[in-house]
Amino acid sequence: MKIKLTLITATIHLVCLFSIASADSTQFKAARISDKVFQVTDLESGHEQIVIASDKGLVVLNSFSSELTARRLKAAIAETLKRDDFLYLVNMLDRLDRCGGNGAYAGIPIIGHRGFRDKYGDNDSAVTAEVNEAIEMWRWKEDVARQRLPNHEPGSEQAIGEQAWINTCAKRAEELETGFSLILPTETYEDRKTLSLGDLTLNLIWFGRAKGEAVSIIVIPEQKLAILPDDLRSPLHLAPYPHPQFKELDVARWIQVLEEILEGENPVDNVLLCDFLNVVWPRDRAHLHLNYIRKLWNAVRKADAEGKSLDEVYTQLSLDNEFAFVKEMPVYLDRGDEWVRPQHRVHIRLFFLQGKTLASEIIRNSGLDSVSVTTERIRKLRAEGGDIYIEEASLNGIGYYLLNMERYADAIEVFRLNVETFPGSFNVYDSYAEALMKSGDVDKAIINYRKSLELNPENDNAREMLKVLEKS
Repeated sequence: MKIKLTLITATIHLVCLFSIASADSTQFKAARISDKVFQVTDLESGHEQIVIASDKGLVVLNSFSSELTARRLKAAIAETLKRDDFLYLVNMLDRLDRCGGNGAYAGIPIIGHRGFRDKYGDNDSAVTAEVNEAIEMWRWKEDVARQRLPNHEPGSEQAIGEQAWINTCAKRAEELETGFSLILPTETYEDRKTLSLGDLTLNLIWFGRAKGEAVSIIVIPEQKLAILPDDLRSPLHLAPYPHPQFKELDVARWIQVLEEILEGENPVDNVLLCDFLNVVWPRDRAHLHLNYIRKLWNAVRKADAEGKSLDEVYTQLSLDNEFAFVKEMPVYLDRGDEWVRPQHRVHIRLFFLQGKTLASEIIRNSGLDSVSVTTERIRKLRAEGGDIYIEEASLNGIGYYLLNMERYADAIEVFRLNVETFPGSFNVYDSYAEALMKSGDVDKAIINYRKSLELNPENDNAREMLKVLEKS
């Protein structure tokens, strides 16, 4: 068996601290992340699996999208590590693309946070919706990559990498399209769970809500190693992946857990960001991100308590003011301003919205069945002094969702609530005018396009629409 040295990196700037040796077969490769932790790769598909090799047996982390892929990776583990004494499967994330292969490990304990059962137990519609959403996401990523491909020189490293990504996206979509079945964890825990493996101890710790309801990390004290899903502390992001639609985040819990593993009595030396990228960071680098999350959370909470608006918080905590230190962080130096600055704004927004009763969520939770009744209820709650937070962008998004479904009356109701709440915003009048126009109310559309243009004379869309409407 040929042994060679290799490094697992996400970009040329991210270098693993461990010496990693890999054992290659015709179809598979095993890379040593530490003396007990391995990354096994299916060379045909590019799928990767993290496995912990203890004296008592093998512990597999997550099971990818489908049972077919999981069985292939299981075979890869047995072939490359020359053992098949599988002891546990640990689901670290309650995302179906990370636990869809659980069926390949039927017969051994499958361990996951209780949130798995809360989220998916007896809820086939939630499973179907998430699978369809994942398929759509991978097809979209494939399409975007295909559009980028002509921009690369044929045969160049960039073109080859782009084509590889296209293939990866296509295969992951196909896995989900060709059939999906879910086996839930057979053993669950609430806060933390310890697995004693003889030479190793695995401490499973619930990290809190981030990219789902049941996100956990693993600490191996004997290795002074923490293993985190890379969605939580991706090398490409400042904090757990910033998706604008996240609602409830356990930021205080994130800080507590990260302080424990990075600043506690027995801090780890390294953090493995596992799943899609498999990068190892030294504690110092991981600590930079803890400091960012902690500082931002405290600053946002303080500004909110002082009664500052979200726009004021954006300005105060921008990368040009209090958070200029971000520009010295490796993620900023690697990815650049255009990549990091929007993420920082999303983190500010999400941190600011925690604990608030959002008008957008009231409307969504109503099922969008009685929009006029719901918007009137929001007005009444606000008039009575209720703590209802209306965010312009969220309402606008709902309004356009309804508009695209040709539910013009409902879209008008949502946009009208936005106009009432943000009378100084040119954009809300522009959106309201568009809905009125599509509903056939040209006179009111003209009035609102004029108001939008008055607030922002550079609104070319309003100017062009007024030319058309006034002429007709």
